[in-house]
Amino acid sequence: MSGVDVRFTTRDGETFDGYLAGGRDGAKRPAILLLTAIFGVDHEMRELADAWAADGFLVAVPDIFWRQTPGPTADIAVALDRYAKFDPEQGMRDIEDLLRDVRSRPQCNGRIAILGFCFGGRYALLGAARLGIDAAASFHGANMGAHVDVVDDVTCPVSFHFGESDPIVPMEEVRAIRDAFAGRPNADIGVYAGAGHNFAMPYKDGYHAATAKESRDRVLRCFRSMSSDAAG
Repeated sequence: MSGVDVRFTTRDGETFDGYLAGGRDGAKRPAILLLTAIFGVDHEMRELADAWAADGFLVAVPDIFWRQTPGPTADIAVALDRYAKFDPEQGMRDIEDLLRDVRSRPQCNGRIAILGFCFGGRYALLGAARLGIDAAASFHGANMGAHVDVVDDVTCPVSFHFGESDPIVPMEEVRAIRDAFAGRPNADIGVYAGAGHNFAMPYKDGYHAATAKESRDRVLRCFRSMSSDAAG
């Protein structure tokens, strides 16, 4: 791993763990707030963060479940339990605090995107609508279809990607998202035949290498819109 373990701080002075990759050369760069799947900041998410850092971004990966059951877990029962207990409104306040924390770090040039995997996809969309971020993206984001009503409030570039055979994100939900963003030049909604859930996560059974590469390339183009010198 090329990053470091860090602590993030909320508006109330609470602190919690996370991982920070990139920015070790002292140059300022755009940042990515990476919101994980329900398994947390595990080895897989750290590797994915390192890869985005290699593309020229400062990448912050918070332990978003610190208020429920902190730490990474491979136990699906634990992961699902803390997912069920997660408070979306408190979570949005924590994400707002995370954005402020990351923007204040000397390696960040003030511009920031949210990237959500699975669980995190919902908050990438909500962040784009509510929190003044500069870009948003997701891979197989869950529960995003419940928030098509916020799409009119999204002005930043977005890049959301779904597997056509994903049992967790049904196609009717994907179609609702795609229809809500239809006609927007700064919205890229990808749907991939032959791909299911977790297609972008290399250590999961659903990993689909070709889809992972294509969708990642499209997200990278979106994120590079944050700054002409983000190519790294």
